[in-house]
Amino acid sequence: MKAETKLTSKGQIVIPKAIREELRWRPGVRLAIEMVSADAVRLELASNGAKRIGEDAIDHAFGFLAVGDPLRELEAEHRKEVARDERRRRRR
Repeated sequence: MKAETKLTSKGQIVIPKAIREELRWRPGVRLAIEMVSADAVRLELASNGAKRIGEDAIDHAFGFLAVGDPLRELEAEHRKEVARDERRRRRR
């Protein structure tokens, strides 16, 4: 997922709501920022942020599994591949 934001005069950025919800980041979560190159940074949970606000490690891990419907996404991807293969066969 990509999104765009801007840097304020105070050096702050807003992480778009859709991304915060996907990552399950709540107010107060501690983040680490690392300069990766001259024009890129990496933002991730701080090392002490492995335990999110009000969550234990199991809740944290489950949060990654609870997002979306993986089976439905895999089925949709498979249907697209089958349709693409069928179109290729018809062209021959």
